[in-house]
Amino acid sequence: MTAEDGSGCIEAGILENALVLIAVLEKSGRIVAWNHAAETITGYTKDEVIGDTSIWKNLYPDAEYRNSVTARIAAILKEKNYFENFETTITTRSGESRIILWNTKEISGSGKKRVVTAGLDITRQKELDAFRESVVENANVLITVLGRNGEVLLWNTAAEKITGYPREEAVGNQEIWKRMYPDPAYRKTVTNKITEIISSHRYFENLDTAITTKSGEARIISWNTREIGSGTGRLAIAIGRDMTEQRKAEEALIAYMTEMAMRIKQPVGIIRDNLQDVAELIRAGKVTPEDTALLLDGQVRNATQVMANVQEFQKAIVEKNREIPEAYRKFLEGD
Repeated sequence: MTAEDGSGCIEAGILENALVLIAVLEKSGRIVAWNHAAETITGYTKDEVIGDTSIWKNLYPDAEYRNSVTARIAAILKEKNYFENFETTITTRSGESRIILWNTKEISGSGKKRVVTAGLDITRQKELDAFRESVVENANVLITVLGRNGEVLLWNTAAEKITGYPREEAVGNQEIWKRMYPDPAYRKTVTNKITEIISSHRYFENLDTAITTKSGEARIISWNTREIGSGTGRLAIAIGRDMTEQRKAEEALIAYMTEMAMRIKQPVGIIRDNLQDVAELIRAGKVTPEDTALLLDGQVRNATQVMANVQEFQKAIVEKNREIPEAYRKFLEGD
C-alpha cells in the first residue's frame, strides 16, 4: 500500500464515520459518495443514491419549495462557488421533516471538479430553541437579556406589557433604562445599589425598584439576574416581576391592622372596665346571681358587636384588594 493509498483510506474512513451527513457530488448533481450518517438521517441507502440525482426530488418532494431552494442556491453560487450555514428542511424516507444546515466546498481530483456537501441535522436544536422562545415569550414576567454594556438584546412580550415599551424601542440600546428611570437622582441611586451588589455577588435577587412606564405610570418591579454565557460572550439575563398590586395589598394589610387596632381598642377597653366592675360587685356581695348574669349578657352583646364590626371590615379589605396573599386572605375571610 502506498502512502497515497493510506491517505485515501483515512479520508474515506473519516467521511464514512462522520456524525454529519456528507455527500460528494459531481457538477451535474449526481451523487458519488453518501456516508453512513446520510443514510441514517435521510433513510436512503447509498445503493439507492450513488450515481443518481433523483435523491433531491425525494428530499424536497414539494415542487414549489424545491424550486425556491434551488433558486436560493443558484443566487449564492453566482457570487461564490460554495455556501455556508444554508438551512433547509428535508423530508426523510419515512416522511419525517428534518432541518439541515448545509456547508459545501469545491474540490478537484483526477481532473474533475466535485463538491463536498456536509449537512448538520439541527432539528433537535431548533425544537429546543423554539421551546425556549415559547417559554420566554409566554412567561408572565418581564424577561430581558443584556449585553456587556447594558444594551438590551431580548425584550419579551411581558416586558412590553409591563413597561409599555415595544421591543423595537428597547432592543439594541441602553436608552430604555433612562426612560424607565427618568429621575437622574433615583437612577443614580439604583445604579449604585446594583453596582454594589454585583461587585460582591455578580447577581442580585428580589431587588425592588420603581420604574416609570411609557404612559407615565409608576410600577414596582422585583428584579433577579443571572449571568449566562462565558468569556467575552458573557451576558446577563434579568427577570422582573411586577409587584405593584401585591405591594399595594401589603400596604392595605398594614393599614387594616393599624385601623383595626384603633377601632377595637376603645370598645375592648370598655368591656374590660365593665367586667372589672362586675367582678368587684360580686366580691362585695352587692349583686345577686341573676343581676350578675344580666351584666355579663350585656358584655357578651358588646363583644359580639365588636366581632361583627371586625368581620365587616375584613370583608371590605379582601374585596377591595384582590392581590392579598392567600394565607392572609384565608385569615381575613375566616369566621
